[in-house]
Amino acid sequence: MYLDYLVPSWFQIESRITDQMGYQGGAHFRTYLNEPVASLALNLRRVRAVQAAFNQAEWQAGSMLRQRFAELEIASILDELLKVVREMAMIVVGSTLTGGAIGAGIGAFGAGAGAIPLAGAGAAMGLKVSGWILGVLGLASIAEFFLEGLPRIGEYYLDGIRIAWDGTRDEGINPFGSDDPYTISRAAHHIALGHVEVVVLLLGAIVSYLTRGRGDARVLAQEMAASSKGARLGQWMLKHEEGLKKRPDLQVPERRKGGLGDPHPNQRNQPKKEPPEHHPGRMALHNVECFKADKVPEYKVGEFKRQLSGQEDGLNWMTIDEFLEKIENPEQRNKGLAQKARRKELEIIQENFEKELRKTMGPFEAQQVAMEKARNRMSAIAALHNPDLVAGGRDVISDFGDRQINSIIGPQWKTKIPNLKKAAEAVPPEHRSSTRMNVKLHKC
Repeated sequence: MYLDYLVPSWFQIESRITDQMGYQGGAHFRTYLNEPVASLALNLRRVRAVQAAFNQAEWQAGSMLRQRFAELEIASILDELLKVVREMAMIVVGSTLTGGAIGAGIGAFGAGAGAIPLAGAGAAMGLKVSGWILGVLGLASIAEFFLEGLPRIGEYYLDGIRIAWDGTRDEGINPFGSDDPYTISRAAHHIALGHVEVVVLLLGAIVSYLTRGRGDARVLAQEMAASSKGARLGQWMLKHEEGLKKRPDLQVPERRKGGLGDPHPNQRNQPKKEPPEHHPGRMALHNVECFKADKVPEYKVGEFKRQLSGQEDGLNWMTIDEFLEKIENPEQRNKGLAQKARRKELEIIQENFEKELRKTMGPFEAQQVAMEKARNRMSAIAALHNPDLVAGGRDVISDFGDRQINSIIGPQWKTKIPNLKKAAEAVPPEHRSSTRMNVKLHKC
């Protein structure tokens, strides 16, 4: 089945926006409420900011997935898997920025300079997206187990797109009109979480099909072999079938329905049950003592919360056994690994700067200026572990973020580990290898 035509390129997205907005000739427009309408140049810069965030997110998602599924040797199929997820996400981007999913057009661009056109986003995360990714992987058989989690995942992508879009502002004489320097990294974090959740949802749907759906792994692998993009994933699934079935984070609770399909049928004269204290396969929720942000400038509060969110996600992917082992014997930081990650990040930042600068200057000059800008940016950011090594993290660079914020969060772990360890040890030893952490990190 040929489905590549559904995936737009960045060039096609820019072209459609250009065609819909038309030639402006330097004119400035306002809405009927006297709000400034974004120029074509600004909207194209915003699209490139979204593109830069997606490029960075793919690398972050790869690091998170390698860490999370290391025992399943996911690295052997990760490049191909992330390529498919990235192409699926491009359908979301195209539908969100141009309204392509339902033919809504580009009219939302008239909503003001700060508005993001979200026309068609809901439809994109429904049948179109699920049909595409399951079709190219040869996984149509697991559709009923895959569809339910898509709307939640769509929020990750929409948040990332919105952050990149809103953080790119019009260049002018307004001193507050410059781009938010942390826009790309914050947007990339949300998008990377979306990529990871798509992979987890896909693997969880396969496990549900094999267990609840009583499907046969060999038959499913044969269906996947008919697709060039799903063949290797099928062989990997056969090799790690038992390992996949044993993972608690891939066990999706079966939905219960009443006689008329009501997922929550009324039951009269029944005592009201208390809600469960924790999710299946996870320990009871532990709220870690708040992290102080007294010395954090107001404009960096968003970055502070983003880094906390990254550490929270990293902790919650660990089993109790892994956490307790790592805090007793923390991994030592490998300087070579960090330097390699920084070189890669420097290349990405420099490439983005150079692409933008080539519009106004020659190739050699653009390269020199881009190198200088990239070095300045790298001097202000640090390689991040999610969670920090002292909190049980692995020595895997999963993200980059503001250096000052990282240095404020890190030392605060020392006073929070004892209570966190106590909460983890409350789980019976025989359940710790299959039970995951469940913590909440927040700013004071």
